[in-house]
Amino acid sequence: MLRRVLLLLLLPVFALASFLDEVQNNLRTDVSYLSAKLSYEEAVFQVQKDKSVLIPYVSLDKFNFNTSISESTVTYVVNVPFSITFSNVAGFNFSISNSWKYSSSDDRWSDSGWTISVSRSLFSNFDLDQLQNQRNLFDVSWKLLSAKNSVFVNVANDVFNSFYYTRKLQITSRRLQLLSAQVEELRKAYEVGNAAFEDIVNTQKQLQNLVLQLEKISQARFSVSKDYPQTMLDEMMNRLCELTSKLPTEQEAIEAIKARYDVQASYIALEIARRQNERAYQTWLPNPILSAGMTFKEDGYSVSLGFSFSYNLIDRGERSYSYKNVQDKLNLQRASYEDKLRSLEKAVKDAYASIRIAEVSKQLAELDLELKKMNLDRLSKKKEFVSAHDLETATLDVEEAELELFKSEFDLLMSKVNLLMILGIDLVEISGGA
Repeated sequence: MLRRVLLLLLLPVFALASFLDEVQNNLRTDVSYLSAKLSYEEAVFQVQKDKSVLIPYVSLDKFNFNTSISESTVTYVVNVPFSITFSNVAGFNFSISNSWKYSSSDDRWSDSGWTISVSRSLFSNFDLDQLQNQRNLFDVSWKLLSAKNSVFVNVANDVFNSFYYTRKLQITSRRLQLLSAQVEELRKAYEVGNAAFEDIVNTQKQLQNLVLQLEKISQARFSVSKDYPQTMLDEMMNRLCELTSKLPTEQEAIEAIKARYDVQASYIALEIARRQNERAYQTWLPNPILSAGMTFKEDGYSVSLGFSFSYNLIDRGERSYSYKNVQDKLNLQRASYEDKLRSLEKAVKDAYASIRIAEVSKQLAELDLELKKMNLDRLSKKKEFVSAHDLETATLDVEEAELELFKSEFDLLMSKVNLLMILGIDLVEISGGA
């Protein structure tokens, strides 16, 4: 009784299971997606950190407590340092700091005074760091999207293959039964001299071909992760139809690929290389850190100014190599960006060609089904003159043609989905998923 109640309670859950639910379940366990998601979250954090320069670091730097024990006394010292730092604001670092010290021997607190300081490297190149973080964000965004879309496509293929290979197995098994029966009939006919031995051999060859075909279908069926309900297949096909109902023209698609995350990442990499090339002269110059500060105490204030740098007067060619390498990197990034655009343009054209091929294949499948139906109709009208074997074979021909037409429709939809993937469309999101 309890088991029956539990089944009734779980029934609505199973009934609500959908194609997108299956996609979401697979996303939760897909290693590539989860790894890309972690990288994406880290990249988002780095970019957000660049935008939060007006949020200071408030810290206690090297807080310490020391105790000294002698024969007659126990003394201790407490040091409480405090600082507020604004880091990398257009390359500048600003800080306000003070420290308080308490000594038990003096039994009083003292402070070092409030200090306001600012420092900056002459060539901070802070903009390059920000661009690099943006490039990383676009790069991992593309990897995340690719992993997400791959899961979507894999689930779609899995759902379809579950139905297709199951149905294919059923049809092929029935053909095998018919042909096995025909072999037995031929053997009996051969024994009484009404059939040639060659007919038996030819039929046995057809039988073995069917056995081989059945094994291949079974092997393909094993690649399907699990069985899916017919409702999920129907829902998936409807979603794919909606998803691919409005496609851009080929020229619009070629323009749209420039907005892909990986293309934007490549463009930013080119911009970084261009700026580095413009600043290549910095390789030959020292990069001093300039600093200024003002300290306020009870007895007055003091101002400090300074700079520091390190510079190799003689090296082993590192500066010369670095200077030349900057130009080479610019040429490489420019070539890489242009090559990416060319390859994506070719991918778009190939995708449209695949769609046209899939459309023709669907038309051929429709014609093949029409011919098979005409043949079955002709045989059905002459039942008294047609063997049960031939009529059943014609029926199976129609069923298989219907199945292949359905497959051609799915292949056409997936060729359109492939175009959307090339354009960098989030298939899960536009299908109504998260």
